[in-house]
Amino acid sequence: MKYQLVLQFTGTVIPDYDSLVDLESVLIDEIQEDGKTTVDGHDFGSSQMNLFLTVDDPQNVLSRIRGQIEHPLMDRVRAGYRAVSDKTFRAIWPESLHEFTVKSIHV
Repeated sequence: MKYQLVLQFTGTVIPDYDSLVDLESVLIDEIQEDGKTTVDGHDFGSSQMNLFLTVDDPQNVLSRIRGQIEHPLMDRVRAGYRAVSDKTFRAIWPESLHEFTVKSIHV
């Protein structure tokens, strides 16, 4: 089954956006190489920045990202996932996060 994993951050200014695009490039270079993970893009607006990935195992990919990627945005990441065919997200990071929403769903 394929899942959409979303890495989410707060952001409202151009430097935030630039940092998001930089992180996206890092993920493409370092995480997408496994052939099971695809970085699908990003969105920015409503004080929310999102990176979208298509993955087979959201928990495993998030663990790899958190363990492998050193980037300033990673200190403030929130993450959630959903089955590609579903509209409801499940929160997975931080562990204390109980709800996860994306203001504009990337399909």
